[in-house]
Amino acid sequence: MLDMENNNNFLKPTEDLRNLQLLEEISRDSSASQRKLSERLGVALGVTNACLKKMANKGYIKIKGINHKRISYFLTPEGFSEKTRLTYHFLEYTVHYYIDLKKNLSEKLDVISKQGAKRVVFYGAGDVMEVAFVISHEANIELLGIIDDDKAKQGTKKFNFIIGGLETIRDLKPDAIIITSMRYKDSILKRINDDEELAKIPVHGL
Repeated sequence: MLDMENNNNFLKPTEDLRNLQLLEEISRDSSASQRKLSERLGVALGVTNACLKKMANKGYIKIKGINHKRISYFLTPEGFSEKTRLTYHFLEYTVHYYIDLKKNLSEKLDVISKQGAKRVVFYGAGDVMEVAFVISHEANIELLGIIDDDKAKQGTKKFNFIIGGLETIRDLKPDAIIITSMRYKDSILKRINDDEELAKIPVHGL
């Protein structure tokens, strides 16, 4: 689904978002067990069980099975309608979210540029970074590299940049480090400040 780093409310699994994910999973695989559904949604088994019961009570799904080990879940017509409604809701939300995000990031990058930071690195290779990259040229900012602490991301390519680790910043010698992750902002700032050399480089958050 969506990964909205810059919006703490969106990051939290709201009931509507969880219901949409669950309805999507059931429509794709009606024979998936509650444990499998829990793993796919990243929530506790008890939460999944409660959601399924609530959906069944509302008439969104039907539960069929011989015993607790052989149960299937099927969307009812009402369930398909609810899935469509929730999908439209989140698509609309996403459009407005990115419009607001682009405006806010543009203003912040412009301020950072006017403060003298022209050659920068982005620290955090998520959704916020992607939006910041698109609008960075408008603020007359040159991106030298992209940094992320996730080992799975390091070494992969993003916008023709090879994502590096913390040590990469020393070689790039940027005017400033721009933290492009709200979720991990505090831990990133601590890592930078714990490094005597990097702590001398100005750091900005978005």
